[in-house]
Amino acid sequence: MKEEIYMSQEALFPGAMATQHPDNSREYVGIQQEPEEAFAILADPEEGGLGIPEMMIDFEGKLTPYHQTGQIALGLIARGKVPGRDLHLTPRIPNARKEPVFRQLMSLMSLVETNVLAYGQSGIQAITETIVPMIEKGEEVIAVARRIASVMELGTRDEGLSLPPGRIRVIPLLESVPALIRAGEILSAYAGYLEEEDGVSPDSLRIMLARSDSAMSYGMASSVLAIRLGLSGLRRFSEEKGISIGPILGCGSLPFRGGLREDSLKEVLDTYPGVRTFTIQSGLRYDHGPEAARAVAARLSREAWKTEAPLLSGEEEAFLKECIGLFTLAYIPLFSALLPSVEALAPYLPKNRDRLTGSKKELQYIREMAELGELAEMVRDPGLKEALLSLPQDFQASVPRAISFTASLYTLGLPPEFMGTGRGLEAVRQRFGMEGVEALLRHYPGLKGDLERALPYVNLSMGEGMASSQALSLYMEDLALSREILGLEEQPAPELYHLLLQSSRPILLHLTGRQGDILESREEEEKVLREWMMKMGTIRGSLG
Repeated sequence: MKEEIYMSQEALFPGAMATQHPDNSREYVGIQQEPEEAFAILADPEEGGLGIPEMMIDFEGKLTPYHQTGQIALGLIARGKVPGRDLHLTPRIPNARKEPVFRQLMSLMSLVETNVLAYGQSGIQAITETIVPMIEKGEEVIAVARRIASVMELGTRDEGLSLPPGRIRVIPLLESVPALIRAGEILSAYAGYLEEEDGVSPDSLRIMLARSDSAMSYGMASSVLAIRLGLSGLRRFSEEKGISIGPILGCGSLPFRGGLREDSLKEVLDTYPGVRTFTIQSGLRYDHGPEAARAVAARLSREAWKTEAPLLSGEEEAFLKECIGLFTLAYIPLFSALLPSVEALAPYLPKNRDRLTGSKKELQYIREMAELGELAEMVRDPGLKEALLSLPQDFQASVPRAISFTASLYTLGLPPEFMGTGRGLEAVRQRFGMEGVEALLRHYPGLKGDLERALPYVNLSMGEGMASSQALSLYMEDLALSREILGLEEQPAPELYHLLLQSSRPILLHLTGRQGDILESREEEEKVLREWMMKMGTIRGSLG
């Protein structure tokens, strides 16, 4: 019986989803190139494609043209592959609370138009789901669902348009630690809305869990543990309601952003049992190459649907929440201290997709910080609650995107994987003993491997003069404690990488106003720096 359930989930939920994230070092992919990119990604390996069965077309924070969704859908039909039957097209639309509401409305109209056009050619609804980012509560999902229904009605009202069957369902994307922990509750609210609309419970639902943004806001360990809690809640909800749930994990190639790559795939699957779909982002496809991406996608298609999230007891949940509180408490002060350095460096990173500006004017894309009040409510210990609420929240620099954040810190010689991790581990050891650390590692079995993969890229001398003495002191403490508590094995440092890193240091100091002229012109300096950054990203397997 269980095998039948697994097989049905394999058909419902593709193991891999390709995305348009700009985390690659190699290749600039402009919006005009993205349709051909999608065709190559979705094509079968025998045809030279990657064989990835699902594609996210991304409107969030990105200059994706209105017509791209239809262009890809109709292009696939012309190639003999019908979206909605042979493969999945799953756009991500903006959150109307974070970007102008008109961008969400235009994105939705694009999806409706695509369905009308594709349905006219194939008789199949091309797009059945859309991802909505930065969801915090079930009410937000319901509000988007109602807006989709209104736009579908508007878009198909004119005479001569055929109404495709069925609605476009919402896939909520959860990006904060409190939202990840409440994943089951959020999806339950949406399921209740659908049941009220249709008179029956839905057979299946999907939800997306973000590794990158939750790690940037709360620290890597907090992100992983919150996802483990969320997966447990989703399984409990699934069993109580009899609804198949397909969690999607949004993850990149570097450990801080999920660590999905060919050489760490077993650890990723062990760390996230119950995830049905993993994102294969641009870093894996371009910096690791098509063969690696093809191999990862094939293995995910074979194995991702076989795992089941463990059902956590009340005591296990309480333990993990306390650990999240301790890791976040260690992470936020270092995040705050490093943020000005990240903000100064981020503008010089290579831009390999057409993105919206990060400013808070006009066409805006806004990233917000950790919800420490909500997190404090989830921990038991009064002292820990008070400490979390006393953490700084008034940062003197803007919050970047997770890819820029990660790439900037690698360029500073300070891989973010260690931020707050060592002191968080020490806090767990002090409170729960080594038994607590061992229990923690059972819930995050890939932690040691993640840190060991980041270790060769640490270069503390690079950070001198670029980061504050307070930040460097906290980082060195994290590094030392991680090595001691987990017994990290030293990894060989790539010589070319560190040569490029040290060579870029004088240029970075000049461009950020910390040193005098290096080359004849600022433009020449920026060009050289970007070339070296691209090469370093290629060596480590992703820009950020």
